[in-house]
Formats: sequence, C-alpha cells, structure tokens
Amino acid sequence: MTYSFAGRQARVLHPSAEMRDRLVRRLASLGIRAEGRWPALDPQDTSADLLVIDIDRGESGQFPWAAGAAPMPVVGLVGSETPGRLQWAIDQGVDALLPTGAMANLFSALVYASARHAERTERQRTEAEASRRNGMRLDLIRAVIALMQAEGIGDAAALKRLRALAMVERLPLEDAAQRYLSDISALRGRA
Repeated sequence: MTYSFAGRQARVLHPSAEMRDRLVRRLASLGIRAEGRWPALDPQDTSADLLVIDIDRGESGQFPWAAGAAPMPVVGLVGSETPGRLQWAIDQGVDALLPTGAMANLFSALVYASARHAERTERQRTEAEASRRNGMRLDLIRAVIALMQAEGIGDAAALKRLRALAMVERLPLEDAAQRYLSDISALRGRA
C-alpha cells in the first residue's frame, strides 16, 4: 500500500509557536495543510485528517473526544521519555511516537499512525457489528420457530432455509431472520 498525504488537513497541538510553525512547514512539504493550536483543540478540529500533539505538555481534556477515541491518526511528539508521559500517550490512543529531534522521520510516523488508526477503526467496526448481531439472536430463534411452525419442519431444516435466504439476499443470518419476521408480520397485517 502506498501512502500519500497530499491534500489532507492536520492540526498541530504544541505549546511552542516556533515548533508549531516548524511542523506546519514540514507537513506542507508533504502536501498537508496544517494549522497550529494551543492549549486545546476546538470541536471543529475533529474534521482534520491528522493530528500531531506534544505529549510532554499534553493534558487530558485538550481534545473534544474521549480518551483513546481520536477520529483521526495521532502522532505524539516526544521530548522526554518519562513513564508518566508515555502512559498518558498510550491512554490517549496515540498511534505513533516521534522524537522531537527526528522531524525528518515525520512521514514514517504519519504512515505508521495512519495504519494503526485504520486497524483500530476496523476493529471497532467489527466489534460493533458483532454486538449488533448478538443483540438480534432472539429474532433468529423466533424466525426458526416461525419457519418450523409454518412449514412443519425441524429446527435444522428451518435454520438451513434461513441460511439460504441470507445467502440469496447477501445478508447476515440475523438480518435475514429479521426480514423473514417482518415479511410474516406484513402478511398477517394484510390478512
């Protein structure tokens, strides 16, 4: 996979105006439009594509989102590697760390942060989908029972029919069960 950050927007959260300007210039050389901020991000900053933060002076409450829930990849600038500051960065969900003396490696840090953020986002999406489907298990049972009663078949055959419906409709099994139950309800409503 190739990474290009051209056309993206970034926010730089750093207490030093000189460092903010340096980072804005470095990001511009990568095709990224960046703006510096301190001491906190505004709610409209959540639309940025990337975030570079100073973890040495970072504090909880600087972001308009919950800890660990950044809506974009986050690169943390490290000046002093104290355990407390590193733990704060971990708690905030920083995706990549970049020593302040290694600005030449900013592109690598952005690539790594973007990949980590994409993995986290996909994991959250997968977990949310699993939770949604688990919440529909009772509908699956109801649909199997309804099929068994309507067609005089056993539970294995009813489940097989629901699986066939799910495959034909290209739906998760639980969604196919809900659709079947909705169709039955609609038919009863017309009768």
